[in-house]
Amino acid sequence: MIILNTAIILEMISPKPQKTVLQWLDAQDAAQLYLTSLTVAGLFVWVEDLPEDAPKTAFADALLDMLNQDFAGRLLSFDAASALHFPRVATLSKQANVAMTERETQLAAICLQHQASLATDGSERFTHTGITLINPWDVAETPRWREEAAEYYVMSRKS
Repeated sequence: MIILNTAIILEMISPKPQKTVLQWLDAQDAAQLYLTSLTVAGLFVWVEDLPEDAPKTAFADALLDMLNQDFAGRLLSFDAASALHFPRVATLSKQANVAMTERETQLAAICLQHQASLATDGSERFTHTGITLINPWDVAETPRWREEAAEYYVMSRKS
């Protein structure tokens, strides 16, 4: 089981997604990818924070479709069982001298409750928690999809 943090979903819907992230996602068993209620909240906060001229309703509808279709039955919440892991994560954070937000502590607790890995761009924030961490951006920098396609097109026209 792999829990996807908000940054992974935002990268998926980005107009210029990072190739390494998409390749990593494509290599995963979709049935093993989960979201948390914390991620869902973060995504809708992102929608609300968009500029006024942005198509907020379209983004919100697309996110709801993704949640209902792609992650149906794979949404985890911060429940009472997860709350039992919260103090442990908070204590580990203090011992490691890492200031985690309440949301990050809850996310780590959810991962521990479900014995899940966490896919995130901020893996250094969670290293002390004992969670298995995955950073799809960790691979050497690669051009973004559209930049790579544009470069290929230009180079193919030069011959």
